[in-house]
Amino acid sequence: MNDDDLDDLQPRSAGEIAERVLGLIAVVGKVQFPSQNAKWMAANDIGCYLSQAEREFIDSPSPEQKDMVNFSWRSEALVSLLWSLRGLENMPELNKQFDVFSNAMVLQAIQQTSHFLLQPVRRELGELQAQEQYLYRQHWRVRDRDLGIHNDEPGEDDPDIDSLISGLVYERRYAMSWVLGRGDSWDDVPTDT
Repeated sequence: MNDDDLDDLQPRSAGEIAERVLGLIAVVGKVQFPSQNAKWMAANDIGCYLSQAEREFIDSPSPEQKDMVNFSWRSEALVSLLWSLRGLENMPELNKQFDVFSNAMVLQAIQQTSHFLLQPVRRELGELQAQEQYLYRQHWRVRDRDLGIHNDEPGEDDPDIDSLISGLVYERRYAMSWVLGRGDSWDDVPTDT
């Protein structure tokens, strides 16, 4: 990934990111709070914010366990979207899962859905690009580690490689790449390293 790649991208708007937040709350909510989630989705017409893969998951009366696990990990993708909309002051560390349902922005999105969609504010493009570059680097590091490649030369700001959680890094990077405009849709964001 180089800076020339960034010139060809059209970053997602604050409104698009806010709508994506609702889609992710819905799929994670189906895993964690299925009956409450179904009521919230119906009351707020959340189905229109789902990707194709999310819609299939939500519509399944009894999803496979692997799908439940995979969609529960989307809570970490949600972290990047919250940060992008200034719902988090700092990006949480990459060594501990984040409880998205304790976040004020997520609670507002659930309790006042239409109000949440009215005035989202996205971080500056330079901040988004810097965060994606950081997450790209950490994704590269954990992929090498997980493949048994031991050539890690950490930079000054890099956390200890052994503390990084692979799935968490991947999900946060996936979402930041989507925010910057990578991929034609949420379901096909490229995550090459």
